[in-house]
Order: sequence, then C-alpha cells, then structure tokens
Amino acid sequence: MVKDILKLIRVKQWVKNAFVLAPLLFSLKFTEFASDFNAALAFAAFCLTASFVYILNDILDRKRDALHPHKKNRPIASGRINLPTAWALAFLVLFGAVFCLEVLGNVKTAITIGLYVLLNVFYSFKLKHVVLIDVMVIAVGFILRVYAGAYAINVPVSSFIFMTTLFLSLFLGFTKRKSELLKTGSETRQVLNRYSDAMVDQYIMITVALTIMCYALYTLEPQTISRFDTNRLIYSVIFVIYGMFRYIYILNSSSDAEDPTENLFKDKGLILACFLYVGYVLAIFLKLI
Repeated sequence: MVKDILKLIRVKQWVKNAFVLAPLLFSLKFTEFASDFNAALAFAAFCLTASFVYILNDILDRKRDALHPHKKNRPIASGRINLPTAWALAFLVLFGAVFCLEVLGNVKTAITIGLYVLLNVFYSFKLKHVVLIDVMVIAVGFILRVYAGAYAINVPVSSFIFMTTLFLSLFLGFTKRKSELLKTGSETRQVLNRYSDAMVDQYIMITVALTIMCYALYTLEPQTISRFDTNRLIYSVIFVIYGMFRYIYILNSSSDAEDPTENLFKDKGLILACFLYVGYVLAIFLKLI
C-alpha cells in the first residue's frame, strides 16, 4: 500500500520542482540560512501541490489510463487504490502544502502556487485536449515554479532565465509528445490526433536552439557577470548543450523515453551533465576557477 501511495503522489516527479530552487542557486543566496529555509519550504509546498494535481489527473483519467500500455499500472487505473482513498490522499497533500505556505508566510509564493493549481484544474478538464495549449500549460507550470522560488527568497527573475525556462519546458513537453506519438495510439491521449512527427520535430529543433541561446545570453548579462564576479559562467553552456542533445539522442534511440523524469534518473549521461553543471557553478562561486 505504501509503495502504491508513493507512486500515486509521484515522488520521482518531485525532481521537476528543482526549478523552485533555481533562483537560490543563481542568486548565490544559498549561503544564507534564512534563504535556504524559505526555499526549502517553497520547494516542499510545490511538491505537495504537484502531488495533489497528479492525484486529481489520475482520478479524472483513470478510464483512459487503463488503455495505456504503461499507465494502466498506475494505482488508481489498476484499482489498487480506490477513489475514496485517492480523494483523501489528495486533500491530505494539499493540506500539507497549505501548512508549508503558512509557515513560509510569503503571499506572493502562495498566490503563485494557487495559480498553478487553478491552471492545472483547467488543464485536467479541458486544456490538455487543446493542441499546443496542452504543452504551453506545462511550460507555464515550470515558469510558476521559478517565480515561486524567487518570491520565497525575495530575488528578481532575470528576463533571460524566464525565457530559458519557457523554452526548456516547451522542449521537454514536445519531446514527450514525440515519444507518445511513436509508442502509443491516440486513444490514450486525444490531443495526439492533432500532432504529427514532422510538426513535433520542428518544435523540438526550435525550442532546443532557443533554450541554448537564451541561457547563453543570461550568462553574458552584465548583472550575471557582476553577481558571479566573472564571465566564465558562459562555459557552462557546454553542459546545457550536452544535456539537451543527450535527451534527443535517448528519444530517438531508446524504447523507453516517454517520461523525461525517468530518463533523468536512469541515464548516466544526463546525471553526469547535471552534476557537472552544478559543480561548475559552485566552483565559480568558490573562486576555484
């Protein structure tokens, strides 16, 4: 039962909420205990809120998930967790999120997470069936994560970080649609009828290029150079390029590339790119390079 609950609340998917911690890293405020504590509360609140959204989606999609080759094994679709229990868990994690926000005491972060919930309720009932809007909503969700983290520690979000987050999340969304087109039928997701391989390939090429460009421009911003006291952050674009190219490689060569989060946990190349990137940023901060 515990294993099914952890699967239902998607603990592995919490890695997506690392975007909440991005402002803490790029503002270099991770040496301040108060900022670390507030960022951790915002992260926890977003994780629990996201779990509420996941449970809601699983409840609403249980019949369609039962037709999916992989999603049919989800706790609700398979019947291992019944609806009353699922609803109870949904409101339990939502209460946990509200508690974290109460302790944090930041109105802007609370409003941002509230917008995330509202957006995903609309997504669950309607927007996930609208071509392009379905992926755009996912992208906005990642942007809200970044702003929630920034508000929690009272730092502004760079325009180029905003754009980088937008295009990166669009890239992940379209690569997921690409994999779904290759591996499943349209009966598992109605909106797939509106996509084609060629169309999605074009979107992927555009978003990967714009992500790399916007991140590179961020590293060259005067404010960024001043904050890091060096222009060497530009070299971290190598890890960004490798990570995105690696994911495209996995998408085109692996038979199990449908979930970006699963690939992050499984692929040694992606794991290495993430560690090298964070290590490089910390090395700059510590003036080791």
